[in-house]
Amino acid sequence: MSRRPPRPRHAVGSGRPAGRPSSRLLGVTAGVVLAAAALTGCAPPERAGDGGSGTLRIAAATDPGESLNPYASNQSPTQQLRSALLYEGLTRLDPTGKVEWRLATDMTPNADFSEWTIKLRPGVEFTDGSGFTSADVVASIKYLRDPAHAVQGLAFIEKIDPDAVAAVDELTVRVGLSEPFAPFKDIWANVLLPMTKAGSVPEQPIGTGPFAVKSFSAGRQSTLERFDGHWGDRPKLGTIDIVEFPSQQAQANALLSNQVDIASGATPTIAKSLAGRDDIELLDSKGDFTLRIGFNTTVAPFDDVRVRQALRLLVDREQVVSNAFGGYARVANDHEGGTPQCGTPEITQRAQDIEQAKKLLAEAGQSGLSFAVTTDGLLPGMQELAQVFSENAAKAGVKVDVNIVTVPELLSKWGQWPAFIDFNPIPYLPTVIGGLLPDRVGNATHWDNADFVGLADQLFVAPEPQQCSIMNRMHVIEHQQGATIVPAFVNVLMPYRSNVSGLVPDVNGRPLSFLTNVTVGG
Repeated sequence: MSRRPPRPRHAVGSGRPAGRPSSRLLGVTAGVVLAAAALTGCAPPERAGDGGSGTLRIAAATDPGESLNPYASNQSPTQQLRSALLYEGLTRLDPTGKVEWRLATDMTPNADFSEWTIKLRPGVEFTDGSGFTSADVVASIKYLRDPAHAVQGLAFIEKIDPDAVAAVDELTVRVGLSEPFAPFKDIWANVLLPMTKAGSVPEQPIGTGPFAVKSFSAGRQSTLERFDGHWGDRPKLGTIDIVEFPSQQAQANALLSNQVDIASGATPTIAKSLAGRDDIELLDSKGDFTLRIGFNTTVAPFDDVRVRQALRLLVDREQVVSNAFGGYARVANDHEGGTPQCGTPEITQRAQDIEQAKKLLAEAGQSGLSFAVTTDGLLPGMQELAQVFSENAAKAGVKVDVNIVTVPELLSKWGQWPAFIDFNPIPYLPTVIGGLLPDRVGNATHWDNADFVGLADQLFVAPEPQQCSIMNRMHVIEHQQGATIVPAFVNVLMPYRSNVSGLVPDVNGRPLSFLTNVTVGG
């Protein structure tokens, strides 16, 4: 979730939840594991059949400040979930992480990638029945690009020149950039960059998605109805109820008591306890979703790379996988997730080395270091990761307290915490743009590495065959000099009742974005 408008610097770009900027912010992002939410004094939703099409009831995370505006700052995973069903972008990521066309059917650059021509899909309607045209795309891009609106996705399209966005004809848009940018198509797959009807945002946003809003009560419940005029495959569901509960355990209890069909957030412990009980099954989405420990490089001693490397060496990654994530994860290597087509970068796996960590801390004058790691525990595994890290650090005489705060408190001081736990559900390119470059709202560590920035500049103008090589070199810099501990890639776990069919795992942790073929049995 974005805490403040990003300050311009680098690139157009495209995670959970997408979210605490970059991640929380981008989240995006991203695909984000949805944690908990509040429903107080409300009866459980009715199991209406809706003409035989069925109603899917989803338990999600509370967000009293949520809105229907898909461009709002500080979007929670719950708001991003709802937006993914109501609105669409020019492109999107499919469940395997591949970019596919949605409202656009083609994007063609000029010779130096400084201007792009977008062809739009014909025959698309908004949920109010009006036609989707180039005028709506121009209006959406200009709204997104205006810093006064402080939209969460602004960092990704900063290279767009708002005065050079124009309709060529009813289904063609020309977009001029302030600097060349090659991965233009990928950027629009970001959940934070949907298209809306011209003039409808922010008061009454209208989208082209497969569902439309029937009712909405912030922090409590949303009811969405199928839009039969949708251009794509018609959803089999007639209605979706998104009901908010105060904790992951409350979601689990609602699932067991048949108040909901899906608990969108579950810790590994809860997921294991639910699986196989009372007709409950588990959707396990494996990908590059990360929970990571960030260190603010403007605060001593985290401005010293020796201290950051020492803290990374304290971590027993296998213990993190088993204890914090119940085995539903795989060991990571202190860099963000890669891009599926690029493969794993060839970097020696970092392992726990207490003696080397002590040596580095002594060299930095930080033997006996003591500090707190702050988390709001928003997502499953956050508090558990902090606790495992604290136990690991104690072996080197480093005292790490776990500071648990509320979500509003964490967000109110975003970018100020000396050490904190964050998440990232989005692919590498938008992660770079939104969270690893200097002066990004998602860069709460304030990490600023000239070599990394230089490679990012190369990446933004490189043709596709050269991008993997550049990204892997960037991973090396993250591994050697970065400001986060990335101990594991975490599976997104979603318990659901066995009468729900058609769910698909998603590598970006957003399985509830793909409900076209989902049905609910009797």
